[in-house]
Amino acid sequence: MNSLEHRLHVGLSLSLLLLFGLLWFLGQKSMNDLSHELVGSRLEHDVESLLAALEVRSGSVHFKNGKMPLIYQQPLSGHYFVVSINNTPVIHSRSLWDQSLTIPPLSTGERILKVYNGPANQELLQINMGFNKGGLNLSIALAEDLTGINAQQMKFKRYFFMLSFLGLILLLFIQRIILRLSFKRLESVCSDIECLEEGGLLKLSENVPAEILPLVQEVNHLLNLLEKRLERSRNALGNLSHALKSPLNLLFQYFYHHPDETNSTLNSNASDKTNASDKSNADENTVDAKKQLQRINQLINRELKRARLAGKGGSTQRFNPANELPELIAVIKQIYSHRDLTINYHIDDTVTAFGDREDMLEMIGNLLDNAGKWANNEINISIICPDSAQDSIKIIIEDDGQSIDQEQLESLTQRGVRLDESIDGHGLGLSIVKDIVKLYSGTIVLKQSSALGGLQILITLDVY
Repeated sequence: MNSLEHRLHVGLSLSLLLLFGLLWFLGQKSMNDLSHELVGSRLEHDVESLLAALEVRSGSVHFKNGKMPLIYQQPLSGHYFVVSINNTPVIHSRSLWDQSLTIPPLSTGERILKVYNGPANQELLQINMGFNKGGLNLSIALAEDLTGINAQQMKFKRYFFMLSFLGLILLLFIQRIILRLSFKRLESVCSDIECLEEGGLLKLSENVPAEILPLVQEVNHLLNLLEKRLERSRNALGNLSHALKSPLNLLFQYFYHHPDETNSTLNSNASDKTNASDKSNADENTVDAKKQLQRINQLINRELKRARLAGKGGSTQRFNPANELPELIAVIKQIYSHRDLTINYHIDDTVTAFGDREDMLEMIGNLLDNAGKWANNEINISIICPDSAQDSIKIIIEDDGQSIDQEQLESLTQRGVRLDESIDGHGLGLSIVKDIVKLYSGTIVLKQSSALGGLQILITLDVY
């Protein structure tokens, strides 16, 4: 199931099971170790009491009063001991009833605490200690039946297991409720998207959990970019339609009001009876018509050039200058292949992908296209990241064209303004650049280039 809630629920449930299993294992081990140490401590005191009750005579050992404690005299009482000399048993408690304990070899001062199987399949906790008394190497093995302690431990383990199981069920239930309530907050995002689709909202609400806030912010940023791009597309279509309207009207007037003149001019087999003045007027009208057709052709070529500058790729990709700029320069050189243009570029090592790919290609493409129109031979472009502003980018483009005075510089970014009507174009390139710079809360400065002598355009963008 491709559900984030389901995956979290399964993952957290497995984590709880693992945690409870680990607690069960550690709790059981700690309980066994603790009980064994407590019983072992008591057994050690009993060993010391037995050692004090023993006396050494003629290389043998005996109890001082000739009697061993009563608990060790009852058969299979659960309390047993064996006294050894040089690891050889010499005294057995009567409670062993013709059986013995497992006696490991011991040296003086050694202590071993271990669980063994004893008489009647009893589980015994046995302590083995080595001593030197009266010049003899004695070892005493003393054991106690753990049946009663094990029964109490098993009872506690059953209660602990029941409580742990109920606690696990309760935690899983609470976990499910918490996950359900947490994911319920995402429903507001779904409803906002539905309202956005229906036109009730312009952007998504950012009152969402912190984990998905970056996603919502990126979606809102994308919506803002699309809105700005749609506005620029509308402006571009409006500009194109207005630019085409005038030549088309002139063409319509010419062809509808002078059909005879048009036919006589375009038809190579025109009548010889047409007088010279009519031919002259027809020639002038034909020249005007050709000019309007050329203007329409220039407008169409301009839009095709913009499409070539934009290139291929998704409209929401980031602009990577290291990859995109050389290709863009190659396109500009192809457009102006009839001229020997040198285009130098520099990109700071600290500059990474920034801005929207389509926006940056359109802006830099227009700037390079404008520089290509005016440059004599050389164009320089630099993309740098200022040390004082790590979240901004500077783009500098300069050419070696003719110098421009301050009054002309101020008018350049106005829509439709051109400095030389003899050069193809309609003066909209820098105006489009200005709109994109405004979108990224940037600035644009035009001045004379100190290095090449032509126009220098400095653009600062807040893109990160």
